[in-house]
Amino acid sequence: MKNKSLKVFLLFNLFIILISPFYLISEEITENSWMKEGEILLEIGKYEEAEILANSVLEHDPSNPKAEFILTKAWIGRGREEKQKGNLKLAKEFFQKAYEKWPLNENIQKELSELKNGFRPRSLQSTTSIMYPKQEELLESLNGLKEELKNVRSELESQRIENSQEKHTFWFSSLFGIQILLLICILFKIKR
Repeated sequence: MKNKSLKVFLLFNLFIILISPFYLISEEITENSWMKEGEILLEIGKYEEAEILANSVLEHDPSNPKAEFILTKAWIGRGREEKQKGNLKLAKEFFQKAYEKWPLNENIQKELSELKNGFRPRSLQSTTSIMYPKQEELLESLNGLKEELKNVRSELESQRIENSQEKHTFWFSSLFGIQILLLICILFKIKR
């Protein structure tokens, strides 16, 4: 009786040891996936969505430095957007939030000092009226190409993430199958 309970105990511990790496790896994959998503959102200029993503991560893990970094970068991006729109009060609020998280960043300090010194956004009409017609066409073409490149880049990044997740799934299922085979072999050894 004692021998059988010892075998069951050992088998249970072996099972836990074999399964625990899957739990740790799954947490790492989850963190990497939201980080990559946050970086992509920042790169393509979707700062509000990056802010929402970072806040959702911080709800579960309030001291996550990577989420705080993405959140701060999102605030900087939103501040720059609002500054370009001419909404200086809201821009200052975003830069102030970013400054509280990242006080040594020179870019944030520069943006805040510009806003305090009375930054005036350039009017797009004044620059386009001086341009020649061919320059306007070239500028429009460049802006269109820029947008297309952003779209292609985000599509490629999402495909890369999907491919890496498929590879992880394959390896997890393979390792899980090997573990099951090992457990079955151990069970047969115990019964003998």
